[in-house]
Amino acid sequence: MDTSFNIGYLLEMLLPVVGICIVLNKKKHPLIKGVACVGLGLLFDMVMTSVLKMQGFSGTDYADVTPSTYIFVLFWFMSIWIAVIVGIYLACDVSLHEAIYLFAVSYGIEHIFYCIRELVDYRTNGMIADNQPVLYTFCLIGSFCMAYFWFAKRAVNNGKYLIETLSATTATVIILVVVWWMSIIASFNNIGYIHAIYAILACLFILVNQRAQLINENEKQEFRLKEQLWKDTQVRYQFSKDAMAVVNQHYHDMKHQINVLANMENDEKRRGILAEMENDIAVYDAVVRTGNELLDTVLTEKKLICHSKDINMSCIADGEQLRFMNEIDLYTLLGNALDNAIEANEKIVDTSKRWISVQIQNKKGIVLLEILNPFVGAIKMQNGLPVTSKKDKLSHGFGTQSIQTIVDKYNGQMVIKTENDKYLLRIIFS
Repeated sequence: MDTSFNIGYLLEMLLPVVGICIVLNKKKHPLIKGVACVGLGLLFDMVMTSVLKMQGFSGTDYADVTPSTYIFVLFWFMSIWIAVIVGIYLACDVSLHEAIYLFAVSYGIEHIFYCIRELVDYRTNGMIADNQPVLYTFCLIGSFCMAYFWFAKRAVNNGKYLIETLSATTATVIILVVVWWMSIIASFNNIGYIHAIYAILACLFILVNQRAQLINENEKQEFRLKEQLWKDTQVRYQFSKDAMAVVNQHYHDMKHQINVLANMENDEKRRGILAEMENDIAVYDAVVRTGNELLDTVLTEKKLICHSKDINMSCIADGEQLRFMNEIDLYTLLGNALDNAIEANEKIVDTSKRWISVQIQNKKGIVLLEILNPFVGAIKMQNGLPVTSKKDKLSHGFGTQSIQTIVDKYNGQMVIKTENDKYLLRIIFS
């Protein structure tokens, strides 16, 4: 350990931390908080480096190392660790326990590349030092890429890591602390190359295990949400069919009333029947006829909801174009899409500016489905999909993902555009 490279160690820690945390949901002013914590870490680093020099430890002379030197080295590491952990906690939307876990994962990645540098140094008999600029830069870039591309992108779920248990986190931290302490002992005894081999294996074992656990938890979470969505959809679909049956019954009753009215001579009774028919017609105004019974059901249901919420919903739909989809998929796709549009309209205070436009048509052999609605505020996009603004991000925001899954199932394409305070969902099936 060369104390002239203490600042380098902070940099070595920051690169994997950034890779791990870049995918997380952030708190307010994350950059300012992160920079402040890095500055605090540098301040601690300078103090501890000065203390070590006062102890007579240069970082290259390992003879007659005193116990107090071990203690100050420990404090030196801890000062950087604490600064990084606090930075994660303040900048990202995580608990302190989660911040410690993410730091431990980042440390495991950093330590792998540190050990790679140690082995290169040993195998080349010092001809390529572990702090040689090319090797050092390669390891810095490698640590970020491993953290972001290999770990974070696969393990994250809607801007959050689903850390399963506190015991798993504690075990991970303890193992990595043991690895770190053994690396210190190995360095002081000039046998760092021996430590490097088992340290790489130990860190890889921990990281692969943790990554697999997080991915597995993500899959279980998505399965639970899909299962619940499936159950909810079945219930809602049955409710919609029942509601549609009621509407159709009103229609048949109205036809019968017209026949009665045509042969009625009593004016008072005629006026009563006319008033009753007006109510029936008001309900029937919401009925959508597209040539596809299921499509009629979901569009009518949502149009009735829009009517109750002062939302003007217009439909130009050729239901025959969506015959290739099974009932539940079609209901889920349109149900979620229209629910999102209705929710966006509810945020608009001026009811005269609430509207939804639905178009389903065939253009030159391509089935085009478009839903357009106004929106207020800002929409954050991630991987082409909007990120929910609700606090419970695991339960909410799944509707659009469900739409994407169904579109992919039928080899379609989905595009979401937001401009001029309008939100466009465009789905294409070819």
